[in-house]
Amino acid sequence: LKEKDKELRLAYIMTDGAALPLAFSQVVDYLKREGLLQAALSVGHAFGGDLEAVNIYSGLLAARHILQADIIIVGMGPGIVGTGTKWGFTGIEQGEILNAVEALEGRPVAVPRISFADKRKRHQGISHHTLTVLSRVCRVKALVPLPLLEEEKMDFLWTQVREAGLLDKYHFTVENEPGILDLLNNGSFKASTMGRGVEEEKEFFLALGAAAQAALRLYRQE
Repeated sequence: LKEKDKELRLAYIMTDGAALPLAFSQVVDYLKREGLLQAALSVGHAFGGDLEAVNIYSGLLAARHILQADIIIVGMGPGIVGTGTKWGFTGIEQGEILNAVEALEGRPVAVPRISFADKRKRHQGISHHTLTVLSRVCRVKALVPLPLLEEEKMDFLWTQVREAGLLDKYHFTVENEPGILDLLNNGSFKASTMGRGVEEEKEFFLALGAAAQAALRLYRQE
């Protein structure tokens, strides 16, 4: 986001779905030191943010009206609790967060978890975590950006979307933002997910770039 618009004010809200101390996050520390993030807030039982809020609603309001954030990134800190079941994972909070954004008259953008490197079938393509959130928990018509991938992989994603009955529930876009990979590879901080780096998990990080591009366009009202 900052690479596209240096003037953007970005805030991050860390929920209490994983680690509770914000200081555990090396990513947040790096982003703040580099001036890529204006502030980090902690909500619920999480603590240690520049501001602390009782819940996601007051956290969103604080980020927007006190910190004057243009775009707010929300997610849990390091770690996640999962049980290998449809409902037993803390990432299910994503749906509740999207609902909260809409309730406060914001414009929710859902970032899908996408991987073709994970050996577990339930996490291949669009993760079952994302599919559960979008099909059963989220109740608002959020924007869902997908990264532009090879034809076979795109077909796989669209099949998942159709089978989950999501096409009419959300605004889907396809974003071509391959520059995110070079940006992450050339940075001093080495990004990873589940112990796998950018080259191993290209689709995961392309999904992040797609979400950033879509959010920026939404912010600019293009």
